[in-house]
Amino acid sequence: MAQINAKFKDLIGAKCAGTSLEITANGTDVGIEQLIAGKVDIAAVSRPLTAAEQAQGLVGTFVKADAIAIMVSKENPFQLGLTTSQLADIFKGNISNWSAVGGQPGTIRVINRSPLSGTHDAFQELILKNAQFGTNSNIKTYPTDETTPIIQKLKADGISYASYAQAKEQKSINIVPIDGLKPDSPQYPHKRQLFYVYKQPITPMVKSFLDFLNSSDGQEAIN
Repeated sequence: MAQINAKFKDLIGAKCAGTSLEITANGTDVGIEQLIAGKVDIAAVSRPLTAAEQAQGLVGTFVKADAIAIMVSKENPFQLGLTTSQLADIFKGNISNWSAVGGQPGTIRVINRSPLSGTHDAFQELILKNAQFGTNSNIKTYPTDETTPIIQKLKADGISYASYAQAKEQKSINIVPIDGLKPDSPQYPHKRQLFYVYKQPITPMVKSFLDFLNSSDGQEAIN
């Protein structure tokens, strides 16, 4: 949700004199932990709340559905699509050479996001069907949940994933079709839900933010 958060920060700064929005990209789980601890007012998350989280007074406000995009660098000679099964096998470590999916021979370097990332959780649920990510030497998990550093690591042999809202703006990557579909297709299979979460009782400041979310300016920023 980094792109939506950044748009809201700019809009609120421009339209609400004397009001500012501070943003930190720490991932879904850390955001929820900080919200429960009272360290933040709102958490931007990329999965529904669990029953245990709701029992602690957390409330989620739906923002939009977002697809998970699979990325390779434009330096990468692999310009084909993958099936969901092939994609899962790559990230589980069962496929480790581009030649196994129709590409030129060479090791597939898998660049995984932080386990604290909501996008990481959604990928594991939607694509791996809750199986574990592989631990082979060609699979590296990085502590970041920011897309730009992930993209910089792709180079000519890497593959990774990101929110489509972020990936579609990047000029240095190609988005890999999955099962013959791009993320902007209504039939694209790998989508997750995005939420803003707050803790009850709602504060006037949080209510104002959610009112802005539902305003015409807020909806334009989302879409």
